[in-house]
Amino acid sequence: MNDTITAIATPPGEGGLSIIRISGEDALFIALRLFHPAIGEKVKELAPQKVLFGEIRDPGKGQCVDEVLLTFFKGPKSYTAEDVIEISAHGGSLITAKILQLVLAQGARLAEPGEFTRRAFINGRLDLTQAEAVADVIESSSDKALNSAMAQLKGGLSKRLNTLHENLLSAQAQLEAAIDFSEDGLTFESRETTQKNIQQVETELRELVDSFRQGRIVREGMRVTLVGKPNVGKSSLLNALLQEDRAIVTPIAGTTRDTLEERTRIKDIHIVIIDSAGLRAKPELIEKKGMERTRSALEKADLALVIFDTSQPLDNNDKLLMHEVGEKPKLVVLNKSDLPASWQPDKIKDFLANEKPLTLSAKTLNGFDSLKEALYQKAIGGERVGESLIITRERHRDHLHQAAHALQNAGKSLSEGYSEELVAVDVTLAMEHLGIILGKTFEEDLLDKIFGQFCIGK
Repeated sequence: MNDTITAIATPPGEGGLSIIRISGEDALFIALRLFHPAIGEKVKELAPQKVLFGEIRDPGKGQCVDEVLLTFFKGPKSYTAEDVIEISAHGGSLITAKILQLVLAQGARLAEPGEFTRRAFINGRLDLTQAEAVADVIESSSDKALNSAMAQLKGGLSKRLNTLHENLLSAQAQLEAAIDFSEDGLTFESRETTQKNIQQVETELRELVDSFRQGRIVREGMRVTLVGKPNVGKSSLLNALLQEDRAIVTPIAGTTRDTLEERTRIKDIHIVIIDSAGLRAKPELIEKKGMERTRSALEKADLALVIFDTSQPLDNNDKLLMHEVGEKPKLVVLNKSDLPASWQPDKIKDFLANEKPLTLSAKTLNGFDSLKEALYQKAIGGERVGESLIITRERHRDHLHQAAHALQNAGKSLSEGYSEELVAVDVTLAMEHLGIILGKTFEEDLLDKIFGQFCIGK
């Protein structure tokens, strides 16, 4: 990483401002070749963390390209921990491109996606979880997602995992001491104490793993599939949630033959709603195709919004519906409350289990506020997101799960009287998984995958 990189750090297109970022050992040299202050003669040095007003000029023609603000961040007190120059120019596409070309002509190369943040990680400015959080901050589409990403960027997850890593390191030291000095008559922590310490770390890791469902919903939104027999009002309910006529609604049963996916927002949680074809016990050929897609959408959903029509008697289609949903997390809606009811909720009490059904009318919107609040509570797990640390990335979840599994094996080995050597192998494995999350150990392919998802300029 001895070369100097550059890129446009602001989104493409017209705007009031654009920023060209330069990072590397030649960043200052390149800036001084192009920049001319508005007052005084051309400078030979720049003071760090100060903003200068002046012009960017083409060295070959002496022509002014734009009036700019230039800021110098001296490494390691910069985003990348290298010397960094930021040129704030007018936001025209042509102007920005011209300045970028001048910087490239002075010896910089165009940065790859995420390369500035990658350098921040390589140079120790950020660990890998913080680097990932940079992308999450940029992509945040709700307050909860932003708060979660900012907590991770500030080191919330890093501190927690480093503490757990240190606890395992202490346990490992006790195990190795017992191995090395077992014949010297020295006293160390009992196996029971070591086992208790290992189990405590395992418990905390599993709590983090369990937070992933909530964290993924905060980051990506909760997927809700509307399911019910034909003509129970699924499409009407979708339109009501979206507050627009997105799905076709007719009195004819089976109007919806395919899945329809839309996004909405309840408070500051995104909800991905999938309208689906009605489930029928004896479908026609074309309905079978739609039902296959309904089952696929149901399988991928975080929540099934199960809709019954209380104005019509329960039938075999409703029995099929309850069978298809099974143990899936669900919210039960008794629709068409504006019409006389032909049955009561106790008819489906076995299916409801501990779930309290919501009675509403998609036509009059009576009871609709209760539905939105219930969806919101399902999304956040009945808790206030932000009060505890949550995992939002599958990569973190997978390594935490593997670390917890290794510690489970270690605890079992201790309780069953196996040697400290065998226990130490599993403790070491758990520490390795935590290290991979933090980026203490990594492979270039992993970095390519993570930073390749960034925009150029970040």
